[in-house]
Amino acid sequence: MTGTSSDADPWRPDWSDPFRPTTSCPEEWNPDGHGTDAYESMVQALRDVQEAVTRSRPTPQAAADAAVALRAVARLMQPHEVDEDEQIAGKRWLTAGKGHALAPVLHIDHVTETTATARVTIGRFHSGRYAMNGGVTPLIFDELLARLANSAGRPWGRTAYLHVDYRAPAPLHTELTVTAELTEQRGRKRTLCGAMYAGETLLAEARGLWVELKAEHTHNISQM
Repeated sequence: MTGTSSDADPWRPDWSDPFRPTTSCPEEWNPDGHGTDAYESMVQALRDVQEAVTRSRPTPQAAADAAVALRAVARLMQPHEVDEDEQIAGKRWLTAGKGHALAPVLHIDHVTETTATARVTIGRFHSGRYAMNGGVTPLIFDELLARLANSAGRPWGRTAYLHVDYRAPAPLHTELTVTAELTEQRGRKRTLCGAMYAGETLLAEARGLWVELKAEHTHNISQM
């Protein structure tokens, strides 16, 4: 999906992804929560917690104290709960990471109608013993390839399949390059390929199919 409404008010984003190079990154915000964007500072703090918990071996008391503090944050957010169409997380399109803490922060560097290039650095939260967890690789590919598949005025499509071939372990704390290319479009079907590198080393390759949704498939199937 494409559009410009997401540029107008980052506190009220919608599903229109302009898919352009990212214009800011979490490292630029102040750690005290008073950076250029309070929401992004909050999300970066959440990422910091995920990394810190992963790296720790706390005492029982420290773990209990942390649980109390984290539940307090959850209670702080509960009065502000909205439905998925109104939430901010995952829809900060022009910000690296899109305001979401689950996936690694993807910095989009270059976009055309049929290609995209991005950078990502993996910490221990996404580790699978000394290297990136194998399940994280498809998550990164799906993020970049799907956004390319749904850009340049192409209607919304969903992932039909994503095949990943692993060529080498992906190192932690190292900037990786991810590429995507739209290689074919036939009717509602779009085929895309991707690759991941650490310098000159090929780490993984991907091939996927995205299918444009019919009107009856665009509604929310997860309503509670």
